[in-house]
Amino acid sequence: MFKMIVAPALVALGVAACGGGGGSDTGVTAKTLKISLYGDPFVSAAKSTAKAQVVAAAASDAASAPSTASDATATVQTLTDALQARGVPATVSPQIMDSTTLRQIVMGENNGLPPTPDQFKTDPSEWLVVNFKLDDMVTRADDPAQVAAEAQFSRDLSVFTQRAAVSGKRVFAVYPIPTCEVPNQNSAADGLIHAIGNASATSNLTPVGGIPYVNTVSVGHMGADCRTPDAYLLNLRTQTIADDIADRYKASIAAGK
Repeated sequence: MFKMIVAPALVALGVAACGGGGGSDTGVTAKTLKISLYGDPFVSAAKSTAKAQVVAAAASDAASAPSTASDATATVQTLTDALQARGVPATVSPQIMDSTTLRQIVMGENNGLPPTPDQFKTDPSEWLVVNFKLDDMVTRADDPAQVAAEAQFSRDLSVFTQRAAVSGKRVFAVYPIPTCEVPNQNSAADGLIHAIGNASATSNLTPVGGIPYVNTVSVGHMGADCRTPDAYLLNLRTQTIADDIADRYKASIAAGK
């Protein structure tokens, strides 16, 4: 599991003390978009081939603290570069990017309960990008234990997003890359994709970075275990994340927010 990189208090979700903001005034000059990252780093320092090229990396339980630190740094830099290449001035910073799970964060406040409706702000001005995963990313999605884990993850992500909204923050969740080790699109990655989608239906969560499951792409760019994407797919997902964020940022500027 990843070691601790940045660890603000888990009480009050940890988001209230975090940086992160976006938007613009209604004039010509847009304000710098500030993004806070949670969950696993999604860029690998070892696999980055150029500063301007965004290369994502799959999480590894065997990752050491130094490699995690460098991956977090690479995630910050490459996402910043990718957004700037799309005309989005951005400041990206890691918050909780370690072995801390979504469940631990959610249970750190109010016994896991969501905020009450009267606590919400209507116009979030800060953005969080989260890359949380299921504890088990191997077992197929239709296994009873995995089904229960997916449901719990979806509830936790919804609560996380609702709490962020109370603090004036908008949450974007990174979709996992579809894998090919289980037929009928029923892998753990597929289960996580569905869990993120379900969470977005019960909160203002915005999924980003989705890659369609296409055999000619996914199978051809997966490792022997059919769960390990190569640099092509990893880069494709991160470029898609940047596209999705840039589109929404520019829409917020057009709306004068």
